Amino acid sequence: MPEKKPLRILVADDEESMRHFLQKGLTRLGHTVAAVADGEAAVSTWRHGEFDLAVLDLRMPGADGVTAMTRIRSDEPDAIVLLMTAHGTIETAVEAMHTGAADFVTKPFAIDELALRIERAVAMRRTEEQHQRLRALLDNPDSGIGLCAGSRAMQEALRRLDLAAASSSTVLLTGESGTGKGMLAKALHLRSARREQPFLAMNCAAVPETLIESELFGYEPGAFTGARTKKAGLLRRAHGGTLFLDEIGDMSLGAQAKIERFLQDREFTPLGAEKPCKVDVRVVAASNRDLPALVERGDFRAELLWRLDVVTLHVPPLRERRDDVPALVRSFLLRHGKDGAPLHHFSPEALAVLSAYHWPGNVRELENVIERMVVMAGGRAELGIADLPPEMRAREEIEAVVDDESYEAARTRFDRLFFQNVLRRAEGNVTEAARLAGISRGHLHRRLKDLGEGGHGA
Repeated sequence: MPEKKPLRILVADDEESMRHFLQKGLTRLGHTVAAVADGEAAVSTWRHGEFDLAVLDLRMPGADGVTAMTRIRSDEPDAIVLLMTAHGTIETAVEAMHTGAADFVTKPFAIDELALRIERAVAMRRTEEQHQRLRALLDNPDSGIGLCAGSRAMQEALRRLDLAAASSSTVLLTGESGTGKGMLAKALHLRSARREQPFLAMNCAAVPETLIESELFGYEPGAFTGARTKKAGLLRRAHGGTLFLDEIGDMSLGAQAKIERFLQDREFTPLGAEKPCKVDVRVVAASNRDLPALVERGDFRAELLWRLDVVTLHVPPLRERRDDVPALVRSFLLRHGKDGAPLHHFSPEALAVLSAYHWPGNVRELENVIERMVVMAGGRAELGIADLPPEMRAREEIEAVVDDESYEAARTRFDRLFFQNVLRRAEGNVTEAARLAGISRGHLHRRLKDLGEGGHGA
């Protein structure tokens, strides 16, 4: 099974000998098995237990396999159900797959055949879940991982990502450190036809120069001192999928030449091997450095840049997508709250400072700041300007509230400036302004009324 993970399997068959065969065989493979004699018992046992999948006989007295499957999946739509069928009911089993069965196996069968079909069904479900998570990350502006697309800059980046995902061309991701280039690389893979194949990554800056070639290309026994066994490199292991080379600007010139040759010929030779290996791998590279400038200095091969620069996607820095900050903040509050629930919220003044800050470390720095503020806030629900890091409190963004006036007067003046700015960005639309401010529409209406401001639009 994938990752050798034992599964909790529910088996239902009205023949005692078949139940014994399944329970003994699947237990021998390391799984935990519960066996029942009919469909009604299968539904009841599923509802009162915790199982990874069910294997049901198609024909049983009372509730048959299809009926039991339908009831199980009505309770748990993502439940994995395999059906066992005789030759005379194969057509029924095929029809059942259109209503939710993951697969079927025809009696008589060897336990290894059933195990293979179980493995395939579980792997397929994991892939579907992975794709669904990605889809949620890309579609949900509150995802909080750097893929929020409320801003025009990020919407354009994701539009280009969709276009690139439809091909197998090499992609170069550019952008500052912390902008989420690695997340976009994985998004590109999962939205492509290669999504069910491996996604492997290597940070070229983190791997010593002496090890980069062996990591990428692998080696044969005796290729160098200490190479006692054969090792498959990343390129071979990523066959059919995607290899992400992060910070490729830090790769040595020698390794660059070999990568460039691979991109040209689509084959490589492991260290110590005599014959080359041909693989089907999409390469996605990323760098926060100016690669053309490195080429000018002689630190990066021009030929490799030409090979990489088939499709270039620029990931904008956070200061160019400030509209995404409120959504990112809400998401990070959820992530670092207790049991997925936010324990804190930001005052409008503090949120305005966070939105105006230049964020040299981009999304990675923003999450770090939010987590630190949550930890240091203790039991207080509202996080304000006093909770911000000193470098933010000292900046000119909040100079308007540190004059010699009362706190209430300063807050009122700051709120008025903040909400005027939000309404201007939203072109007067209160619903959009509330989204940008990270508060509810009703809260914004009340605050505008208190401040004597107004807006229009729904």
